[in-house]
Amino acid sequence: MTSKLEQLKKKQEQLRLKIQKEQQKESSKKRKDDTRRKILLGAMVLERMERENDYKEQVTNKLDQYLTKNRDRELFELEVK
Repeated sequence: MTSKLEQLKKKQEQLRLKIQKEQQKESSKKRKDDTRRKILLGAMVLERMERENDYKEQVTNKLDQYLTKNRDRELFELEVK
């Protein structure tokens, strides 16, 4: 027969695993939501850049200042530094 203490430790471990699983789900959802926000915002910016040359120039100038990695700069057809 298992002692009360052993039973409680077993329940504690089960709860720890449940908590860990829920934390992972929450983290995953936050990452997915963040990715979705970036995609939607990017789509809006790209669409506006196609319509408005002044806006395109502003965004391109900001990207030129912001992007430091060569592979990122190449993606936006910026001069590699």
